[in-house]
Amino acid sequence: MRKKVSNLGDSTVDGCFIRAEFNLFEELATRAVGWELDFCQFSHANAPFFIEQIAGSSVMISRAVLPARFYQQGAVAPGYRTVSLLASGSGPQSWRWCGESVTPHSLLVMPLGGDFESVSSAGLDTLHLTLPIRLLSDVAESHFGQPLHRLMPDERGFCANGGAPLFRLRHLLQKYAPGQGGTQRALNPPLAPPVEREMAYMVLACLYASHTREPVVPRGKRWKVLDRALREIAAAQGNSISVAQLASVTGASRRTLENAFRDVLGVSPATYIKALKLHRLNRALLNGDASVTGVAELGRFHGFRHLGQLAADYRDAFGELPSATLHRQPE
Repeated sequence: MRKKVSNLGDSTVDGCFIRAEFNLFEELATRAVGWELDFCQFSHANAPFFIEQIAGSSVMISRAVLPARFYQQGAVAPGYRTVSLLASGSGPQSWRWCGESVTPHSLLVMPLGGDFESVSSAGLDTLHLTLPIRLLSDVAESHFGQPLHRLMPDERGFCANGGAPLFRLRHLLQKYAPGQGGTQRALNPPLAPPVEREMAYMVLACLYASHTREPVVPRGKRWKVLDRALREIAAAQGNSISVAQLASVTGASRRTLENAFRDVLGVSPATYIKALKLHRLNRALLNGDASVTGVAELGRFHGFRHLGQLAADYRDAFGELPSATLHRQPE
């Protein structure tokens, strides 16, 4: 579900403007503010999707829980920088961001005007802080005596160990976005400019005290095979492509291809191909007109030949039949 970046300045107000659970991911993506999202869902969600977004006078805190495995791509609003971290300082969560394995000690810096990608297991619980560049620049000059680009380059940044400032930042964010099970209340104390400035300081303190670098994408054979395979799948669009064909065009054995997908994406090539086809069909159904086209026609266009199996697979992934999506246009 791709969602264009919303204008934060036009959309945010002081206080909590969204805290909700959704049975379908596209409902969450439609409601989220400040992100351009493209998520491919790999598994059935066994619990509701959750999002919480809090806006202050200039910053926004987002917390999201994804109860399914996802492959994710996206970007953030212009004029802002966003950092992300795991919401919990402990516990098993699998999250690979731009080739790096994320731990509770990691701080991720989203690129300025560029995309990021990640792979997550079911149950991922994350916090995201979006700050205006002007605030970060002021804090960088006044507290660290450096221009912002020295502390926070325009490219993607991976801070493997944010140290004490990271844990302080997580505590601050959790205070305002407690997540599922947390008590909804008026912000007291409010998310006021001094608090926002403290959050900006903690972000830059993480980057100042630690070695922050561009994420390192492995260059081994499996990664090269996977990269070629993903490009071939994307180019196929509505045409079906088999695992055997992928192995042939990548010049890899079927076993190497299988291992490449499972190591990085956590699913088999066949599962990825089917998930991507379902994802594309989902978007076509959401944008379709039931009076003009039907599920069968759209299903065939996206490479599905057995409509009965399609209905079962689609319901398992998205929690409803394709016909329901076609007739239920999102807000």
